[in-house]
Amino acid sequence: MKKSRILIICMLLNAVMAMSQTDFVLSEQLFSRISINPAGTGNSENVNIFSLNRFQYVGVEGAPFTTMFNVQTYFDKASSGIGLSFSYDQSGVAYRQMQIKAVYAYHLNFGNQNIMSFGIGLGAYNKLFDPTKHIIEDNTEIGQGFPDEVQNSTFFDASFGIEYTNKYILVGASITHIPGFFYESTTLTSVPNYYAYIRGLIPCGSKFKLAPAAAYYFTGQFHVADVSLTGFISDYVWIGLGYRTETTAYAMFGFEWNWLRIGYSCDINFGKLSNIAYTSHEVMLSFSIPTKKKGSEWKD
Repeated sequence: MKKSRILIICMLLNAVMAMSQTDFVLSEQLFSRISINPAGTGNSENVNIFSLNRFQYVGVEGAPFTTMFNVQTYFDKASSGIGLSFSYDQSGVAYRQMQIKAVYAYHLNFGNQNIMSFGIGLGAYNKLFDPTKHIIEDNTEIGQGFPDEVQNSTFFDASFGIEYTNKYILVGASITHIPGFFYESTTLTSVPNYYAYIRGLIPCGSKFKLAPAAAYYFTGQFHVADVSLTGFISDYVWIGLGYRTETTAYAMFGFEWNWLRIGYSCDINFGKLSNIAYTSHEVMLSFSIPTKKKGSEWKD
């Protein structure tokens, strides 16, 4: 009972803070980057459909849940990628947010698979917080600033990013929620979030590749560093390990076959919440629908 009350209090406070934080952090984010960096749009001339579900703090009633859906393709004649990104984030029993945006990226091809892309995303986000869904046993456990009425607002949203790729490296940077620079800061507005990442691809023989990666996220209130190492076997199977500050290690594996890609990751908490909620899980499902265009292989 004590652990449940501690977690509920933490989730109440985190829910309020998350209203200005906005963006969620995923272990398998780099497999489909358009939700955080529109410059990653158009990584294949096929129509790529990507979905991911994240189940956080498994075993705890009312624990956070996130789902994301991305679709994108590339048009060679226009040197452009277009796509659509949707996400739903349920951060506890009383707070949820939805985001939807169209994304566009222009690609500069310098030859020998050296590509620089610039992307923009335009859309909207909606946030809702309903404190009446919480049962507070002791009002002294929450501050005076805690809302006592339902709050629900929708705002225009925009993002911008750049990305460079070649056969052996991927580097990108982006900023989301740009209008947050001009909004008055409230519990329902989103502050700008910043992202930077790099991933290598090291051939180790004819059937094995290593992909070291590092990323930095500033999600409005928290600095997050993420490092990982993934091995790809015959371009069909991958297995990886990673660490994300300050309290999470994760393992991931998956396989790819023709037009289908399936992935799974498990986060292991070893910080303050480890005695209450030990694991979080992500399930990824992705399809690559062939078109009549050439050069439509996966290029993640």
